Amino acid sequence: MYPMGGDFRYVNAHLEFTNLDRLIKYVNTKYNNITLLYSTPGQYIDVLYNSNLTWPTRYDDMFPYADKPEDYWTGYFTSRSGAKWQVREGQAYMHASNWLYSLKALDVNSTDVQIQEILAAKDAMMDAMGIYQHHDAVTGTAK
Repeated sequence: MYPMGGDFRYVNAHLEFTNLDRLIKYVNTKYNNITLLYSTPGQYIDVLYNSNLTWPTRYDDMFPYADKPEDYWTGYFTSRSGAKWQVREGQAYMHASNWLYSLKALDVNSTDVQIQEILAAKDAMMDAMGIYQHHDAVTGTAK
């Protein structure tokens, strides 16, 4: 498995996938013992499971994590406590708004305009929470 992409990688998705398609085609025609293909993590795990492979179990801690020598990522579980509180509160409000939207959508007396206004507000909240809950946003490791 070779995961592709990363943060800020697929700004031009068409170009990225065109290049991946070219790479896959090249490798598959050049090498008989390698087959590249698009997959999902679930499909990959299914193949591993059906191969009856044995994997070691780790019991040690991988933190603090360092992506470069002497460049450790520490403190992001305890930093930005206010932001983490806002995420928890926002999650609760978003859950409540989804519940209220469902009730309004089921109400036969609701107008289309009311439902569209509530849906727009719900979508705005989901967009905001999606950005805020990103692992780099809530931890403070974003650029």
